[in-house]
Amino acid sequence: MRVALYARVSTADKDQNPENQLVLLRREAERAGDTIIKEYVDEKSGGSSNRKAFQELMRDAGKRRFDLVRVFALDRFSSEGIEKVFEHTAALEQAGVQFWSYCEPQLNTTGPVASLFKAIISWAADYRNQRHSENVRLGQARKRAEVAAAGEEYQHGCRPTDVDIVAKVKRLGAEALSQRKISEATAYRSARSTAT
Repeated sequence: MRVALYARVSTADKDQNPENQLVLLRREAERAGDTIIKEYVDEKSGGSSNRKAFQELMRDAGKRRFDLVRVFALDRFSSEGIEKVFEHTAALEQAGVQFWSYCEPQLNTTGPVASLFKAIISWAADYRNQRHSENVRLGQARKRAEVAAAGEEYQHGCRPTDVDIVAKVKRLGAEALSQRKISEATAYRSARSTAT
């Protein structure tokens, strides 16, 4: 099997060396008869996906340059929280790339519990989509209430072009409003931008 190895240490962890992780991952790859395609190493906090080697790993996974990603531990792969870990592993799964953790074999997408972990990944992705949809609905409901309280009619999505925009600007200017307030009062804001 073609494999990629991913190792990460935080910049704050001066005593850590990614080689400690890579030695174990190379040994496991050799034991399994894998061919190591590339080793990806970040020396940066795992609290963000904005890591050079991590981004390269995910791009290469999308191009199917390897079949399996081996990491030392989930928190070395990402420490953004379990939802983001599931999101990243789901992206690998969609690309046809399996995931394997040295410290958490029960969460590998290979082996006897693979189907269970894949089901969890799928559930997490679905849950995230539901949360996003609910946030959009809540934002629209809040906007409707605000517009109704102002005595106006709520427009979902793009509102019609205001043919009297010049007159409205003049009227607001006569009320001694600042340019910023006038701009806010006349600018288009989509319903989507009101989501929480």
